[in-house]
This record gives sequence, C-alpha cells and structure tokens, in this order.
Amino acid sequence: MKITRMEILAADQGRIIVFVKLHTDEGIVGFGEPSCTGKEQAVMGALRDLEGYLIGADPFQIERLWGYMYRTVIWRGGPVLMAALSGVEHALWDIKAKALGVPVWELLGGRVRDRVEVYAWIHGDTPESYAQDALKRLDEGFRTVKFTPFEFTGLGYNLAEGRRAEARVRAVREAVGDEVGIAIDGHGVLNPVNAVEMGKRIEPYGILFYEEPVLPEHTDALAEVRRQCRIPVATGERLFGRHAFRELLVKQAVDVIQADVGNAGGILEVYKIAAMAEAFYVSMAPHNPWSPLTTAISLHLDAVVQNFLIQEIPTAGSHRDRGRILKQQIEKPREGYLEIPSGPGWGVELDEDYLRSIQWQPGTPRQPWIPLRPDGGLVHT
Repeated sequence: MKITRMEILAADQGRIIVFVKLHTDEGIVGFGEPSCTGKEQAVMGALRDLEGYLIGADPFQIERLWGYMYRTVIWRGGPVLMAALSGVEHALWDIKAKALGVPVWELLGGRVRDRVEVYAWIHGDTPESYAQDALKRLDEGFRTVKFTPFEFTGLGYNLAEGRRAEARVRAVREAVGDEVGIAIDGHGVLNPVNAVEMGKRIEPYGILFYEEPVLPEHTDALAEVRRQCRIPVATGERLFGRHAFRELLVKQAVDVIQADVGNAGGILEVYKIAAMAEAFYVSMAPHNPWSPLTTAISLHLDAVVQNFLIQEIPTAGSHRDRGRILKQQIEKPREGYLEIPSGPGWGVELDEDYLRSIQWQPGTPRQPWIPLRPDGGLVHT
C-alpha cells in the first residue's frame, strides 16, 4: 500500500476547523485533525511542507515517517509544525487500523478500561449563572465540570476579586453537591503570588485540578505554586513533544498533564508522554477544545493509558451544528462517561458533504481576540 495524495479540508463553523485526508492506492483513506487556533493558514502550509515525505510512502511505517518529518530538518517542534505532524500521524493510524480491520486502540496494546470519564465547561458571570450552567451540564449527562472563576487581576492581588472568585466556586459546589467533580482553569491570567492566594481560596471546595495557575514557560514558578497549593496542579495544553514535558516531571511541577493529541505530536507521542508521566505518579487529562474527530481520537488514547484521569469534551456553548461534523454521535455522555469507538480506524467518519458546504477559504480576514485589562494593557493568557 502506498500513499497517493494528501487532501486538506478546512471548514468554518464559527471557528476554523482543519482536517487532513490521506489517500492510498488501495482506496483506504485516513483522517486527522491538526489543531492550532488562530494559525490555521500556517498549519495548512506546514501540511504541504510535509507532503513530500508522504507521497509514495508505506502508511504502515508510522514511526519511520514521523521521524522523517520531525528529525530531518534543523527547525523542530513548535505549535504549527507539531499540529501539522499530529494531523498526519492521525491519518496514518486511521489507514493502518482500517486496513487491519481493528480500532486504533487495539494497535496500542488494547483497552485498559471499558468507558471514558469526561468533563465539560461551564460559563457565566455571577455565582448564580455559573451554578445554573453547572446544573445544565449535569442534565446533559456530565458529572464533572470546569471553569475559570478568576478575573483579569493583572500583576497585583486584589482582595475583592479574590472574594468574587471564591463566591463563584462556592456557588457551583453548593449547586452540584459533593459527588460532582469541579476543575478550575487559571488560563494563565494569574502570576505566582495571585495563583497561590487564589489556590487557598478554592481549596476548601474539593478541586479535581487547578489548571494553568501560571503560564507554563517558567517551570520553577509552577513548581513553587504546586508546593504551596494543596490541590493538584495541571498544565500541558501549550507544550509540544515529549521533551517539553520532561522538565515538568523532573522538577515536580505538575500533578496532571494535559497534552493534546492534535498538537503535541499525535496519539503515539501523547501515549509516550503518558508513559513517562506514569513513572512520576502524574495523571493524564488530555486537552480537547477541537472537533468531534479529535474527541474520537482522544477516546482511543484514553482507552489505553493506564494513568488516565479524565477527558475534556468541548460541547458546552459549541456551534449548534457541531454534531454534523461526524456521521456518528459520540459526545453524549451517560452518567459522566463516553463509550469508546469500536469500529476500524477511529471508528467514525467525517461528513465531507457537510464540511464542504461550510468550506473555509484561506485568506479570509478574521478579527483576532485581544484580551485587555482595564488599563489597556494585555492580559496574561
């Protein structure tokens, strides 16, 4: 079997979604989703840069091709290249598993669990609105929720903002009860002192993990926050490749890693990151704000990772036609869990007719989001 062609599908569903489709001379095709918000044209260009490594190649040789695409150029890594590499890697696994008539998880050692625990976002402004949205997630079948209660505090700690953030967390906990999980996302808007102060405020409410209490570039700062906070610290969505996670583990800066199959290097790369993390008693909660295809790919990963904690599912507040991207409906949890796809490859199929009906033309200008503080300065994100 040989790869004959690469096809890039880009759709606009309120946000741009990019898919890669690899064709073979035996008629088997594979799909992947490279994910890098705001850099879609760059990702599409990076995919074309990788095309020469693929045409005429054996799609079964996934590790060899991954090495060619990553290691034979001096400029390695970075979010754009790793997103493109991830999407191609997904498509290779899809082809191989389809050709063998098995789900991808079967090729990664087989399932170690029968279903996957998931969580969804909640949104709001006031404590009451956050609590109401949390109850909606429970009605949708989720049993864990995540949100950002913090305001753009800037570089100084503000007591009033701290109390408002605590009030939001308290309202959600009181609304959902003690059996429901609550995760908190700092989204990088805090500095280390603020992060510790906020951590003390939310600690009494039973927090599953405290995501990105500070930006991930300074591992020592993150490690200090973890030492001072008595809640699990999570990070990893902005890191790419196994080497970027090594320092987090060695410096004991993290309890939960949130690597993303769509931009960290693909499903096998994240599997390797998970195995490395397991040696440090660190759990995995994969990042996923992307399409239902990435959800499916993530479920295959979650099925085989021993130290898996919980999976992010971005259905809350999503586009009304999100469910049309795939021909299967896979994102409706029961009692907090999703089923693991069991068909060959990813076990799902893109609705290409629908995607072409909302096709995105590269070059269309889009207004970027620029988060500003009250003084006009840029927010830490």
